[in-house]
Amino acid sequence: AFRFWHDFSSGDTLLERSQAVGDDDHRDVVDLLIDQIEFCDVLILNKCDLVDEEDLTELEGVLRKLQPSARLIRSSQGRIDPAEILNTGLFDFDAASTSAGWMKEMAKPVHVPETEEYGISSFVYERHRPFHPGRLLQWMENWP
Repeated sequence: AFRFWHDFSSGDTLLERSQAVGDDDHRDVVDLLIDQIEFCDVLILNKCDLVDEEDLTELEGVLRKLQPSARLIRSSQGRIDPAEILNTGLFDFDAASTSAGWMKEMAKPVHVPETEEYGISSFVYERHRPFHPGRLLQWMENWP
């Protein structure tokens, strides 16, 4: 909430902010913001304690225009009840597939998944016993 209008009106590229995933990443901050907002189910407005009520109300109005179905949650200092954002049941594949961002991506001659385009990776490690905290910390410190 606190930096939204600054970022939205900046005109900066991710490359200029050293946030690009590579030299060929020519996205700008405002496009990234809009893409993220249009496709989200929950929007957390953080640092609300630093924004007056009138400005918060205006921001929420703009966000509701960009993504009318998203749940808006106000927060200060990153404090939020995890139950408000985990297992919400809000994701709807059919609705997501009709979003502007999805349609724009699917209209491209070749769809390159974000995982490939931006080098995003993840993994799931499942075990019946909890991690040993010391060994987990050691592993994380040595992880590439």
